[in-house]
Amino acid sequence: MRQIGIFLSFGCLLASVSTGCDTGTEVTVGKTVNSPPSAVILSPGDGEIFEEDTVIHFQAKVQDSFDAPTDLEVMWSSDVQGDLNSSALPDIEGNILFSTANLDVGTHVVTLTVWDSDAAQAQATVMLDILDLPEDPTIEIVQPTGEDSAIEGYPYTMIVQTWDARDDLNTLDVTMESNLDGQICQTNPSTMGMAECDAFLNAGTHLLTFTVINDAGYDASATAYFDVISVLDIDDDGDSFTENQGDCDDNDPTVNPSQQEVENSLDDNCNGVVDEGTNAFDDDNDGYSENQGDCNDTNPAIAPNATEICGNGIDDNCNNTQDEQNAMNCTTYFRDSDGDGFGDTNLTECWCQPGGSTGEFMVSNGNDCYDGNADANPTQTGFFSMHRGDGSFNYDCSVDSSGSPTVEKEFSTAGSCSSWGSSIGDCTISTVGWDGGIPGCGGTGNYLLDNDSCSGGCNFLGVPTCCEEGGPSYAARIQRCR
Repeated sequence: MRQIGIFLSFGCLLASVSTGCDTGTEVTVGKTVNSPPSAVILSPGDGEIFEEDTVIHFQAKVQDSFDAPTDLEVMWSSDVQGDLNSSALPDIEGNILFSTANLDVGTHVVTLTVWDSDAAQAQATVMLDILDLPEDPTIEIVQPTGEDSAIEGYPYTMIVQTWDARDDLNTLDVTMESNLDGQICQTNPSTMGMAECDAFLNAGTHLLTFTVINDAGYDASATAYFDVISVLDIDDDGDSFTENQGDCDDNDPTVNPSQQEVENSLDDNCNGVVDEGTNAFDDDNDGYSENQGDCNDTNPAIAPNATEICGNGIDDNCNNTQDEQNAMNCTTYFRDSDGDGFGDTNLTECWCQPGGSTGEFMVSNGNDCYDGNADANPTQTGFFSMHRGDGSFNYDCSVDSSGSPTVEKEFSTAGSCSSWGSSIGDCTISTVGWDGGIPGCGGTGNYLLDNDSCSGGCNFLGVPTCCEEGGPSYAARIQRCR
C-alpha cells in the first residue's frame, strides 16, 4: 500500500488561459511523490477565430511520469457548453486529435483535462472565437453598371458575384430576370462565385432582378435598371437620322428626311413617295408619269391610255394628234368613192370630221349599192345601156321584198302591126314595142315605133297582100335598164 500525502500545486492556475499549462495535484505515495501529468494544446492557437459550423481540429499532447499515455483519461470541455463529449484518446506517444464543428457562436475557453491513475490531473486551455455566419447568401451586380446599355438583337453578358457562408459557391442557384422579357437565364456560379449569362433583350428600359439561392433555401436579390436600345434608334449610316427618326434606309447616308428628292427610283426624303416633283412621278395619279408618256401630268383625264374625245381641243391620249379615228363622240362615215353622196354600207370609219383615212369617208349613210359609179345610187331615175361597172344594171339600188337587187328595163313591151286596114296597102301600128322578142339589158333589137314602122310585105302578082314590119320608122334600138 502507498502512503498517500497530497501536495497541491496552484502555480499554473494563476494564468486564466494557457496552451501549455499543467494544473492539478501532486500525490505522495509513501515517501514517493506522484507528479501530475502534463497537457499541452498544440493547435488551434490561442485567440484564433473560426466561422460558425467550421470543423476545428484540436491537437494536444499529454504525458505522465508513471502512467503510459494510453492509460491516461482525458476530457475536452467548454466554459460555454460544458463537456464536449469527445471520445478521442491519446495514442502511445501521447498525441490527441479531437475535431468538432459543434461549438456555438461566441467566445469559448476550451479546456483539455487529463488524469493519471492516481487521480492526479493537469489542464490546458485555449480561447477561441466562433463567428456567427449569416444564413443568407449575397449577390452583387458586376455587369451591367449604371452606364451600360445594350442594342436590341445583340447579346449582352450579365455578370454577378455571389457568396455564401455555408455552401460551396458553385452549388448556388442564380436566376436573372427582366420585368419586360421574363426569365433571362438560370445558372450556377463558378467556384469563385462568379455567374454570367448572355442575354438577348428587347428594346426598352428593363428592371433586372438577379437572385441567388443556397441549399437551405435562403436567397438574396439585387436589381438594376438597364436600357436596351432599339436597332431603330441606331444611326447606322451616320446621316444623323435613325429609323425611328424617319430614316427609311439607314444603310444609305444619301437617303433621309433632309434630302432633296431626285429622279432615281428611290424615296430620297423618306416621305413614302418616290421621285415626287420629277418627271418620273405620276403627279395626277392617272398611272402615267411624264417619263411614261403623260403629256399633261396635272390632269388625270389626259394620259396615254385615255380615250380621245372629239372636239375638245385636247390631245387626250398623248399621241400628238387630236380627234383621231374612233375618238369618243365620233361619227360613223361611209366611204363614198364615186362622190355621189351615198356610201358603201360595208366600208365605214368613225371620225370627228368627214374625210377619214383616205379622204373618201365623207357621208353618214351607207345606201350606195355600187360605190364605183356615181350614176348608181338610190336617187337614180335614168336608164342606162351599159352596166354600171360590175355587170349589173341596178342603177337605182332597188331591191325586192327578199332584199335582192331588181333591174327595170326601159322598154318591156312587144310591138306589133295591125292587119290590113280598110284600104289596100294600109298597114298601121297595133302595139308600140319590140319586134321579135324583148332584148336583155344592153341588148339590141328592132323596135316598132309608129305606123311608119309597119309596111306592106306580102305580094301577089305585084299587089301587097299582108302587113309586115319594116317601114321607114322601123329601126334597131338598145335595151336600157336601171
